[in-house]
Amino acid sequence: MPEPTVTDDVAVAIADGVERWANDRVQPLALDHAHKMDPALIEEMAEMGLFGLVLPEAYGGSGLGLAAAATVIERLARRDRSVATTLGLHLGLGTRGLVRWGTPEQHERLIPRLASGKALAAFATTEPDAGSDLTALRTTIEAHPEGISVRGTKIYVTNGGLATIFTISGRSPGLGGARKGQSLMLLEKGDKGLEVGAEEGKLGLRASSTTTLNLDDMVVGADRILGAPGTGADMLRHILAWGRTVMAAGCVGTAVAAYTATRRHTAERVQFGKSLDKLAVVREQLADMAALIYAARALVDQTTADEENLEVPSLSAKVFASECSGEVCDLAIQLHGGAGYIEETGIPLMLRDTRITRIFEGANDVLRIHRGLFAVVAEAPPAADGSASAASVAARKVRAEAFRATQNAKDRLGIRLAGDHPTLHQLGARAILADAAEAAARRADREGNETSAALALRWAEMAASRIAAIDAREPAKLQSERCMEWSP
Repeated sequence: MPEPTVTDDVAVAIADGVERWANDRVQPLALDHAHKMDPALIEEMAEMGLFGLVLPEAYGGSGLGLAAAATVIERLARRDRSVATTLGLHLGLGTRGLVRWGTPEQHERLIPRLASGKALAAFATTEPDAGSDLTALRTTIEAHPEGISVRGTKIYVTNGGLATIFTISGRSPGLGGARKGQSLMLLEKGDKGLEVGAEEGKLGLRASSTTTLNLDDMVVGADRILGAPGTGADMLRHILAWGRTVMAAGCVGTAVAAYTATRRHTAERVQFGKSLDKLAVVREQLADMAALIYAARALVDQTTADEENLEVPSLSAKVFASECSGEVCDLAIQLHGGAGYIEETGIPLMLRDTRITRIFEGANDVLRIHRGLFAVVAEAPPAADGSASAASVAARKVRAEAFRATQNAKDRLGIRLAGDHPTLHQLGARAILADAAEAAARRADREGNETSAALALRWAEMAASRIAAIDAREPAKLQSERCMEWSP
């Protein structure tokens, strides 16, 4: 597979070193069986400076950007997703809000510890009644005679058992003059009233820490507020977009690992008198895997190129890369045959680890609806000209089909479209397929070789086929209410 398109030589050198270290030191199955992170690995990552990768140089970090974080996390995820998640959450959701909106005093007090790895970061927004719907938050952040009162419960907090610094979100009526605003707070392990719950037992990412966080009538200083009070919703959009992009890069890494193992197995396994990779059906599946990964990586690289405009690209990158990873890992099990079902091969672990990525940091079905809304509001007509490469021409056709469906829905439903989630979901699905096709075509045009051109064209053709499947189903929508009356 061609390597990621990253121009920062320092980031690539770091990623090369990280991959060598991970292959030598990280034992995925042992971590999975232990259900906890090895403290020695955290210490070694800290010694390499990985926890400060994207933190400001003035406070001990490396000062690199989102592209560097994505590159390093992809390489680390090729070896183990729990380790990649521990670092990726710290570099993404855990520290991004502090870096972007923290005061000089907050930076001076917290970032040196975070950059050195002496403190790890976590981000807590999910609640028992608020997952992808961030408008349903019940945690409260309110003025108090002695500072700020914080009350609530957070669940599924990644790095919860390892972190000492937490960014939490909550409703903050009255703060900043916003009657129904949200705010973000910086809390620390040891704050009175902050209680970290027990580790969750999970399907995958078992060595990654996931806990609840109970905030029991806490009172902290007003200097713990992150950014302007009442503007938490706007900050959350950027923080989540950054985190989704880092997570998408990890999905690419898992997919690369599954594909690499499958290429090796199919070259060695002999059936019907020849190696599996000489069989036509197997070759077609391997080609599909390669095209999916190529497009996913292209979409992630394209997203990291503009850190100030992440919201829409990150939706597409997260949805596409997470589903690419799941599809590739499932095909890897299939092409490994019976061996693919045996834990010792490592392939089942990849599938278990990647499954959550379609749920956390925004469930994919919800994100498709959001992407559909953006398509309705701001989607531009497809370009009439551009590169004449076969992949670019095919990608423009995919975009034209997505745009056609959006315009038809707007004409048919008018303002009712904003509340028609099934239609928005389908529009978002088309838009994401088109985004991936365009990203792959652009990357292939830059690389200018036959392999890249073939990968991009194959994905564009796959995307066109998947859009056609959406179109074929749309006129005859399932009678969902009637179907749900069935009692098996």
